[in-house]
Amino acid sequence: MKQVVLILIVVWSALGWTQNTGPFSVGLQYKNGFLSAHRETMHHLVQSRNNVLEVDFNRQDTSGTAYSDIYRYPTQGASLILHDYGYRPVLGVSFTFSRFTKFPIYQSERWGFFDFRLGQGVSYITEKYDAFENKKNIAIGSHINGFVNLQFSWEKHFEHFYFGAGLDFSHISNARLKTPNQGLNTLTAFASAGYNISPRKVYDKPKFDSELSDVRKFNKWHFHFIFGLKQNLPDHFEARNFGVAALQGLYRKNVSLLWDFEAGIDLVYNEANRWYYETNPVPAYQALLVGGYSGMSLSLYRSQIYFGLGVYALNIINPEGWVYNRAGIRLLSNEKWNFSIGIKAHVGVADYLEWGLGYRL
Repeated sequence: MKQVVLILIVVWSALGWTQNTGPFSVGLQYKNGFLSAHRETMHHLVQSRNNVLEVDFNRQDTSGTAYSDIYRYPTQGASLILHDYGYRPVLGVSFTFSRFTKFPIYQSERWGFFDFRLGQGVSYITEKYDAFENKKNIAIGSHINGFVNLQFSWEKHFEHFYFGAGLDFSHISNARLKTPNQGLNTLTAFASAGYNISPRKVYDKPKFDSELSDVRKFNKWHFHFIFGLKQNLPDHFEARNFGVAALQGLYRKNVSLLWDFEAGIDLVYNEANRWYYETNPVPAYQALLVGGYSGMSLSLYRSQIYFGLGVYALNIINPEGWVYNRAGIRLLSNEKWNFSIGIKAHVGVADYLEWGLGYRL
């Protein structure tokens, strides 16, 4: 079940791709860097340098649609990644499929393209925690994990070839579907080269100027029905998965053609909390949580990237603290309905994976 859920992350995110038209290219990146010990208990995992090989497939959106012009000819694509973490007996290697969108920050035919890339996908790592055979791997508890990637790059394009360089951050974890789940963070520098079927184009149109209604339909009130799975690992019994259900009401206000401010209330029932401290469950009402949430969402074609911060007003058991944060992606299926997948966390430590069904009034 846990493996199926994580694989669906990629299928889900792939549905958000747009059918764009424009220049196509195939590239190769070689990355070298180090594993970040973001917890005091993880320093023993940092051994040799990390080596990463990535093959990517890119298509620039020059369709002339609203988002193509707002983002000044962005590039969408997919990549296959092989990652050696420098400690094969404990961490092994990972194989990743990722989809991404690359946003141009600066572009010039003479000086090249400076881009920011945001990617997500799914990774298979060959070594995971095992209580008997691999106790040292306290970072990863499952073979299949979610993948997030941030990248800054510079590229110089010619008629049929390009080369470039940049900095890259990647993270894999399973959103606490299987403990331990401290995750692996990697920082690398890279060099790239590739072949253009047709050369990348510079956006040279006048500044995009339009009304919000010309770009996307908007309504202030939204409701989301959320469910998830969470694994507890207290000392007194074997780890188990528990269900989470929530109802979220959001008020959203647009602040630009792309950005919305959102605020609302979260009503949550977390079955895992009933078992957190006791071998017998506490009364069900103690697993109820009520929180106030606010954040931002960024529109990208038929998808939205959202993130924000919340504070509980009701939190009887309080296993993780009073402050929570979340980030994820929504897929807009039509004018009324949307689907979402995201991570709910506490001060950056994943709590559980959220699946949501949203309705706009």
